[in-house]
Amino acid sequence: MKDRHPRAPVATDDCDRRIASGHAGFEDFTMIDPITDDDLIGFVDGQIDPMRRLDVEAHLAANPEAAARVMAEMHDRDALRACFEPVPEPGPDRNVILARRFDRNLRWRRVASRLKRAAAIAVLVGAGWLAHDEIGRFGVPDTLAATPDPALIADARQARAVAQLRKSIGGQADGPVYDRERLRSVTGIDLPALPDGWRVRDIQVFPARHGTGIEVALEAGHFGEASLFATRGIRGGPTTLSGSDDGDVVAWNAGDTAYALSGPRSDAELRQAASLLGAGPAIR
Repeated sequence: MKDRHPRAPVATDDCDRRIASGHAGFEDFTMIDPITDDDLIGFVDGQIDPMRRLDVEAHLAANPEAAARVMAEMHDRDALRACFEPVPEPGPDRNVILARRFDRNLRWRRVASRLKRAAAIAVLVGAGWLAHDEIGRFGVPDTLAATPDPALIADARQARAVAQLRKSIGGQADGPVYDRERLRSVTGIDLPALPDGWRVRDIQVFPARHGTGIEVALEAGHFGEASLFATRGIRGGPTTLSGSDDGDVVAWNAGDTAYALSGPRSDAELRQAASLLGAGPAIR
């Protein structure tokens, strides 16, 4: 597999500098090329060239918080591999096609995120004469804090689509066990207790933008069919209940977990169902 971040050959003096830093202590190592999120992702995935890996290791040695986050991601990766080993035989062709499509969606999402950052930098550098007219757009209005994260909404919809497809193919006779403690120990995601009369139809684990995500297909009593998507909480995310523009998904944060509830019901009924799962007061 090719490295995700190909780089030019490293000069001999650069190698000497890296080797010397290991003897002198990582705190004395001067980083020429700063470590980015892509470098950390490549480090976790094992898709980074050896010299850049030395830079990442030096960065993690000097930054305990970053090292803790990376080790948590590596722990989740290894735990999921151990719990969800591949089946001995190839799966149905339809599942293979869906997996490839889901992988392409994740790759395009990363590319889109980088393009958004590049576009924001270009606008800030080249459009100073529009600053007065566009100050409201670039500012942070009070209502922005109540807007759910678009990536969370997209992940919830993608997970719901796959769960509905599995429902059409066929499911288990007795249904899955809603083991909150085991799911939390493996993924670090705290799932809410379900109200009386609600039944779990299916549980799936998905990769998400902010780490691992869990999709729970529900029979939500008189609310009917619904899907609960949970992933690691987004720092600064809204603790109050908020909805998407088209009203088919509501989202909220609780503790270290972010939730999104979707279904065919109206926005008001979705908000009522979310409140039974522990969502805060609604904000429109």
